[in-house]
Amino acid sequence: MIHATALLLLALQNAPAPQPAASPTPVVPADQSTTPAESKPDLARSLERAGDNAAELKRAIETIEPAFRADMEWLVSTMPEIDLKSLKADFLVKNVRLAERARAEAPWGKAIPESIFRQYVLPYVNVNERRDDWRQDFFDRFTKEAWKFKDPIDATKWINDHLPDALNVHFHATKRRKPDQSPYESMELNYASCTGLSILVIDACRACGIPARMVGCPAWKKVQGNHNWVEVWWDRWHNVGDSGSDPRGVDWVEERCRTETDPDDWVHAVYAAVWRPTNTKYPLVWAFEIEYVPAVNITRFYTDAVTHEVSVPGGGPAEITVMWAGELVVRAKAGADGKAKLPLARGGQFEVIFVKPDGSVVMQVVKP
Repeated sequence: MIHATALLLLALQNAPAPQPAASPTPVVPADQSTTPAESKPDLARSLERAGDNAAELKRAIETIEPAFRADMEWLVSTMPEIDLKSLKADFLVKNVRLAERARAEAPWGKAIPESIFRQYVLPYVNVNERRDDWRQDFFDRFTKEAWKFKDPIDATKWINDHLPDALNVHFHATKRRKPDQSPYESMELNYASCTGLSILVIDACRACGIPARMVGCPAWKKVQGNHNWVEVWWDRWHNVGDSGSDPRGVDWVEERCRTETDPDDWVHAVYAAVWRPTNTKYPLVWAFEIEYVPAVNITRFYTDAVTHEVSVPGGGPAEITVMWAGELVVRAKAGADGKAKLPLARGGQFEVIFVKPDGSVVMQVVKP
């Protein structure tokens, strides 16, 4: 956490406000709409933007196994320009292969939706930190124990409990050199901010095939400072607010978000860093000028969380997926009674897709 409110407010005065999140896009049952940049024209534009490094990106696409090529093309299509111009084929091929291996071997891997895998397991970086080659190292360090659990939330709790000692990196607000330390910068120093620790936890989770992302608030409304933390996916997003916190429980971050954030004031909103392009940037307190980290405003999932009951049109069981702002946010099942309770947010518009046993599909728009 950064305790430098004066510097923060000075930066806020000169920082462009993030634009409103993109309105929900039309959805399809397989949730492919969460990966809008996977078309060939987008790939061609990325290769053009890569300049002299385009040959490396083409080599990564041509080198990767055919079964993984669509994911590599999607990654290249959605990479920020800074990476298009610098990352090499070997780095990208290694990253994709290990992400695919984690998906294939993790006990929960085959149940991860494709769009969730692509955005929150496949990427090699979280925000603007240095691009370290961490995946093999973290795969070797954490998968053996993490994969003893059948549930990725239990595995996340184990990672969150053991990571600071396993890597010898602990929180310190002043001994860290900068907020946005990369994994090896933090491991060399042995200290990290909330942001640096979040990067470590997310990368460890991704190495184990657990979808994870960074979430943060640029400034609390009354309490001094900001905070960045972790969310992990298993049928919905679960908050991992701090070292040792349980994703299934309520911690101080959730309590503070209820009283210290505002969904309509970007300075006090809660953002999730996503990989696909959006109309919103993740506000980096340490580098407001950086525009290339996409985000969605998820404040209402903390301030206005609600359990909303839905009924399957026509009754009977169904597989349920819920889309919001171009994101898959909930996956659930309705039993024989045709009912299900969904963790949503008041004030949002959700597309609820019901897939029945006979393969028929029905979509409803829900506004809790």
